[in-house]
Amino acid sequence: MNAFLLAALALVDAAFAGFRAYTGRDGRIRKSERALLAARRGLAVGAPALLLSAALAVTQLVTAADRGARYAELDAAAHRMLLCYAPYAVIVALSLGCYLWGPFRAGTLAVVVGLGPLTLVRPLVVLAGAAAAAWGSLPAASVAAAAAVGVLVVEPVVHRHWYAEPV
Repeated sequence: MNAFLLAALALVDAAFAGFRAYTGRDGRIRKSERALLAARRGLAVGAPALLLSAALAVTQLVTAADRGARYAELDAAAHRMLLCYAPYAVIVALSLGCYLWGPFRAGTLAVVVGLGPLTLVRPLVVLAGAAAAAWGSLPAASVAAAAAVGVLVVEPVVHRHWYAEPV
């Protein structure tokens, strides 16, 4: 269950990373289709990165002498990652909800106080989650490192591949 929640968070984060790579590069008023395309591009980069870390976890399971113990070890690491990522995700979701459905001033405040700083600390949160997962478990450390790198490279890859120049 923890792995599926992490995978869902990683895919949502990849879609937002694709969106962030596109944001601010297009002066058109109606650009929702282009924003969705940017989110799909983020998913196109993030999903293979997620599959790579999942393949590493499966390899760790298959090659373990005691698969039950290894599964419990990886699941505990995933739980520790979720403890770092879930509060961040909830705060981001609340800020987005306020921005999308709140009054204009509250939406502006949500962007300035919430989403902006949260975007800046996102790499630190990702690294903190990976460090928490790696705490005391070498197999989990390799999976967490692969997952963290996969999450952090989505936005630069999308930016360089599709948005190196203004749209």
